[in-house]
Amino acid sequence: MSLQLCTDVALSKYRTVDGSCNHPKNWGTSFTPVARILPPAYDDNVGSPRTRGKDGYPLPNPRTISSYVHPSTSDPAARTIMVMQWGQWLDHDITEFPVVTNANGPVKCCGPNGTLPTGETNPNCFPILLPCHEVNFAGSCMEFIRSVGATDRDGCLLNPREQVNSLTSFVDGSQIYGSTEELATRLRDGTGILLKTKKGFFLPEDESASCILRPGTNDYCFLSGDHRVNVQPGLGAMHTIWLRAHNSLAKELRSVRPADSNEEIFQLTRKIIGALQQVITYNEWLPIILGTEASKLKLTSKTGRTTLIPEVDPRILNEFATAAMRFGHSLIPEVLPIGSRKVLLRKLFNRPAEVLENLDDLIAGIAGVSRVMSESVDRNFVEEITNHLFEPPAAPKGRGLDLVSLNLQRGRDHGIPPYRDYRKVCGLRPIVDFDDTEALGPYAAQLARVYKSVDDIDLFTGLVHERPLRGAMVGPTLSCILGTQFYNLKYGDRFFFDTDDSAIAFSDGKYLVLLIVSLYIIKIYVLSIRTSSRTVDIEID
Repeated sequence: MSLQLCTDVALSKYRTVDGSCNHPKNWGTSFTPVARILPPAYDDNVGSPRTRGKDGYPLPNPRTISSYVHPSTSDPAARTIMVMQWGQWLDHDITEFPVVTNANGPVKCCGPNGTLPTGETNPNCFPILLPCHEVNFAGSCMEFIRSVGATDRDGCLLNPREQVNSLTSFVDGSQIYGSTEELATRLRDGTGILLKTKKGFFLPEDESASCILRPGTNDYCFLSGDHRVNVQPGLGAMHTIWLRAHNSLAKELRSVRPADSNEEIFQLTRKIIGALQQVITYNEWLPIILGTEASKLKLTSKTGRTTLIPEVDPRILNEFATAAMRFGHSLIPEVLPIGSRKVLLRKLFNRPAEVLENLDDLIAGIAGVSRVMSESVDRNFVEEITNHLFEPPAAPKGRGLDLVSLNLQRGRDHGIPPYRDYRKVCGLRPIVDFDDTEALGPYAAQLARVYKSVDDIDLFTGLVHERPLRGAMVGPTLSCILGTQFYNLKYGDRFFFDTDDSAIAFSDGKYLVLLIVSLYIIKIYVLSIRTSSRTVDIEID
């Protein structure tokens, strides 16, 4: 999109749906290429996935790395599941790489029942070949298709290959409202100020979505601003909370601002809801993840109003989306507590029923009523996501996926350079060898079992092996990448909630109210859950 198209909205006090006309260079618009910290490391320097390491040796199999380096064990932290859940919610606001599809839908890269493909396959297939000794998966092939490559105005792939973010990069609540005009219109209910609901208080139905429904019930697949809403019920609960927050606030604003048009009420509500996403992310979540680094980078509101820095690029960094932000996968617990039950995640994937029937219990469990906590940020990942991800119900053993393997393969698909290169960018000393436990943590020897050289370690694997910084949940390189991204998303966002631009800023009084309301929401929806006739207070720390 050219800048002259932004003339009519340049002075608007509200964001566009697709993120256009926010940044002076139009960076951060949906369906545009992402940015990078380092140039890609494709095998052919153009677009072929990274499959070879130092001296040209093949990189280890992703499933082998997952099995030997990332044990399927539980290591709970002293944090509630909401720390994990907010991270997933936030990620679905700012990142999604669309994958290559056929005209008729998803591309199949493996044969029937996980066998190796025979005959010609889509050139974008990049399946994970399972080791001969694999015991948790049937067959020898795990499905994987490459991310869509960005193209120039003539429709030719960029050289080198780059990937597309289908969402706006800004923390703006796009998972609630959508990142395209078409979807945004579809989500509104026709009154002018409200979002669509079903049964009065739940998300609307997406008849084209695929999810697991119980026979003979009124279950249905949800529609929201992000199509991943049905992935697991904790996420569906978050979508439901914020749908209700929008509609409740819009009705309140209508009652106190009767002269405003319906569109003004809707956009003001959207602006406030989007601002609350930023307040909670920057003032509550990031300090838990980054510790004192959040203050050093001036990411919290304690530093006063924010001045846009036009030179700051708010686009999502490829390394952030493919590796750094995926640290949250290590936070995922084995079970989701729902009332008195503790349900294995494998029994909850793509099932909306718990949201429809047990929303209060779901939120209470996420907030810590049951004292089931998030896992720690480390090399360990629970079996539910390494052996049973999206496992179909009643399917024979071994029909699920492995999220760690998929993460590693996605990084290679995108040509992400090895971990050691990012230590250098972040001002950290080089890794000496596999005995360097100061850099690689106490389990460096396990890395030596699968990698031929420390120079080959995949970025994702290296990041989750780091020792956490004091007062933080993550290590130095991971903190560096996360901090850089969230700095860019703050100082490259013209509409950031505490902007000093008087044309679009909240007034001092409204700004203070915004901070107070955010604390209220945290108290009601995160820390204090109403169960039956009493209120239970929960600590997030």
